[in-house]
Amino acid sequence: MLGACASAASGGPTTAGFVDRTLSRFAYIGEGVGATVIVGTQAARYREDTPYMPVEIAVANTGDAVLRLSRASFTLVDDAGMRYSAVPPKPLLERYDFLDMDRAALSELTGIAAATFPAYRPVPSKFSPTRQVRAAGAFTRDVVLDEVLLPRSGYLVDFIYFDRPAAGIQGHRFELRVEAPSLTETIVVSFVVD
Repeated sequence: MLGACASAASGGPTTAGFVDRTLSRFAYIGEGVGATVIVGTQAARYREDTPYMPVEIAVANTGDAVLRLSRASFTLVDDAGMRYSAVPPKPLLERYDFLDMDRAALSELTGIAAATFPAYRPVPSKFSPTRQVRAAGAFTRDVVLDEVLLPRSGYLVDFIYFDRPAAGIQGHRFELRVEAPSLTETIVVSFVVD
């Protein structure tokens, strides 16, 4: 079943060496009925020794219905077939030190998404928390969204995090699986972190 879904959603069979089309060295794109998904791997390249794997995402609603997305919409599958759900905010705040750095220094999908979807409009999204340092040294947390309603011709760019895969991150092939009530099929983006 995995092969059938992946084949239909990403345009090719899921074999050990298959990855989807790239938009840059670290950005992979998969198209399905109702949505297009871009996966950015630049931040993941530097997080081999952390408890979580960052995945930058851009999702565009190419269908007619509103696309309802949450962290539960995203599943990471490693090259051994292990599945990982997106991590909620609290563990990230407690155990991961690079939330702001990932977004500030290792993000590249904002420009890629704007160029890929020029007739679409960006929609605010924040599935994962960040920290900001005020002048007095106190930390403040921005509001995290549990759900984003993506209208027709809208797109989002965000970071989601998964538990670090058992086999590691660097040099491994993954699939990001995206499911939502209005999608008629699972959209799968196959990518490698190099």
